[in-house]
Amino acid sequence: MGVVNSIQGVLAAAGDVTMSLIKIVMLSRRTGRRRGLAPSSRELVILGNGPSLRRLIDGHRDFLDGKDLMVVNFSSSSADYAGLKPSYYLLMDPAFFDDEATCRRAFEPMVERTSWDMTLFVPVSARRHKLWQELLGRNGRIRVAYFNPTPIEGPAWFCHLCYNLRLGMPRPRNVLVACCMTALQLPYAVIYLAGADHSWMKEIWVDEHNVVQEDRAHFYDKGKTTRVTSHHKLHELVGSMAVAFKSYHFVEAYSRTLGKRILNITDGSYIDAFERLNLD
Repeated sequence: MGVVNSIQGVLAAAGDVTMSLIKIVMLSRRTGRRRGLAPSSRELVILGNGPSLRRLIDGHRDFLDGKDLMVVNFSSSSADYAGLKPSYYLLMDPAFFDDEATCRRAFEPMVERTSWDMTLFVPVSARRHKLWQELLGRNGRIRVAYFNPTPIEGPAWFCHLCYNLRLGMPRPRNVLVACCMTALQLPYAVIYLAGADHSWMKEIWVDEHNVVQEDRAHFYDKGKTTRVTSHHKLHELVGSMAVAFKSYHFVEAYSRTLGKRILNITDGSYIDAFERLNLD
């Protein structure tokens, strides 16, 4: 059985490498040089949109002082955005680029409210969509940098080579996976992860009609939750969650090869991959 298992492992690894190479050819593109990305600090804080970020901003705002910040998704609509003045903004979901309503909801406040120099990271696939580029053209202080969200799987040496070449990343089932990988490719020694609650397991439930419901909350919702009827079965949602949590372990392993640290400062976070730091 030992020999059989070894053969199966080799074949599985070869299959992962082959599929990853196919995905790279089909999906990955040149990201270009990242000019003007010199950090003003040695530390970066990634601000997810989980409800715990409200407690960080209200109770530990001084922790963010002197550190560069990266925000995501609809952060530009929050009342805190202009005060935070993030150095980086990252969008990954295709809806931000191919759905006009979602695009305008994210980009219009970003364009109107960003009065400082900021870098916006978007996937290479966004190049083919014009609306967001037209909107962004109204603000000369926002520069664009591209990344490849292509999912890479296989032996660690192969994955890390692809990561170093910016050809892809661990399966980015959540935007914060892309944030962590992008941050690791920037010259920061320490990266903090905030607002990364990922407590979805206690926020989903099944009603009497066997329909999955989600009670979503974000830091800018002022304590309110939004109930959303899912289009997925429960096993599909749980499987998606598992992919996200597993990806963080690949991110952590990669960070160690770079001699960098990712510290999770999210109060009550469900992510079990990163070293924790309690700010209280």
